[in-house]
Amino acid sequence: MSVSVEGQIDITGPVGKLLHRRPLKNSTVMQSFGIDPVSGDIFVLQIMQGGIQLSGESTAPDWAQRTAHGDLCVTRLSESGTITGHMYLRGFGHGVNLGVENRAGAVWLWTETASLPNSKNEGYGSAVTNFEFRSGTVLDYGSSLHTPPYTPDPAARFITPTLDRSANELVLRFYLNGGTHWERYDLAKAATGVWEPIQRLTPALPAAVFQGYASHSGVLYTLQGEAFSATNPLPGNTYITAIEWATGAILDRQLMTAGPGLEYREPEGMTVSVRNGVPHLHFGFACEDPGPRTCTLMSLFAAPETDGVKVLTDWTPISLAAGVTTDQNAPKGRLISIAGTTTLQLSGGVKGTFDADTVIGTLPDALTPSTTARANVPRNNNDGYCVARVEAGTDRELRLFGGRTTNAITWVQLDSFSAVWR
Repeated sequence: MSVSVEGQIDITGPVGKLLHRRPLKNSTVMQSFGIDPVSGDIFVLQIMQGGIQLSGESTAPDWAQRTAHGDLCVTRLSESGTITGHMYLRGFGHGVNLGVENRAGAVWLWTETASLPNSKNEGYGSAVTNFEFRSGTVLDYGSSLHTPPYTPDPAARFITPTLDRSANELVLRFYLNGGTHWERYDLAKAATGVWEPIQRLTPALPAAVFQGYASHSGVLYTLQGEAFSATNPLPGNTYITAIEWATGAILDRQLMTAGPGLEYREPEGMTVSVRNGVPHLHFGFACEDPGPRTCTLMSLFAAPETDGVKVLTDWTPISLAAGVTTDQNAPKGRLISIAGTTTLQLSGGVKGTFDADTVIGTLPDALTPSTTARANVPRNNNDGYCVARVEAGTDRELRLFGGRTTNAITWVQLDSFSAVWR
């Protein structure tokens, strides 16, 4: 454990999961995400895919044109990963970071806007704004539906926002005069158009591809790295850095090896949410190659260990497949960390007539591994066979192996299932 500031989230700690390989409204790479602090809904920003013709358009621009213009798609997902809404933003930027605010039940999004092309003809924001999320809406830069754009300096570029709920602050990141800066503002004042900088921070962050940031309880967190490739093989080069707001000092910097089985695995986006009173630092990976890309969100937990054990995901029901029924206790699963090793544990039992290898249930995203987790479990004793194998797959399916027409499995107990989870 490496924590030197009160409220700092330990980035050396075990990693859990929020979403697993979920599709978005568009097929492009996720750029950033944020979480509604009330409903838990997840909002994801991505550059619009090519070939979509929106209202008022005479053609269906390709991806390069959408990128140059700074056209974005916002996807809203439930906590279980189901798409529940979307918006299109034209002329806003690259979607590098996102803030989600809940105002009396209405969700407002903070994003970059006033897109300007960089040297690669990729649009990035030169200001920030906020607007109410209205599913199905196409929102253009300059519309009255978003607040007047703000920039900390007319020459500032690559301006992006995040929210620090621990301090009720808005944090902006921008490039100005040859350096990258972060600046803090009172959130309530900024929402009314009153912009009074509290602090500007210019930390000496190690050089790497920047992919997102978050702020919580006096600490700024940054995400850097690239997708898996021939020149960036496992374990990759994804790093999270913790920086103290008070001094600008780097408190910790860690290589993130979570999700080793994910395909493509490009780090994209960060945010902090507080769940059951516990802060969680979430960071994302865009997955699948060549696509359509999907969204995977990982989580670092501020909860303390108890007797060397940290609960990452408490007991969660597992949905049973057709023809499978509960045997005494309904199947559940949880993730715990024991001495720094993340472990998937199952409980309960199932019964049926299993005369072939079969799927017995579906795992929730939070329990789904990026590499298969397997363990032997007790089964009905028939002709000397009393053990079967159960596997938790990367496709969310829980499988039972060993049943045959000549020796059917009629029940399985899962309480002995305990396997390393990655």
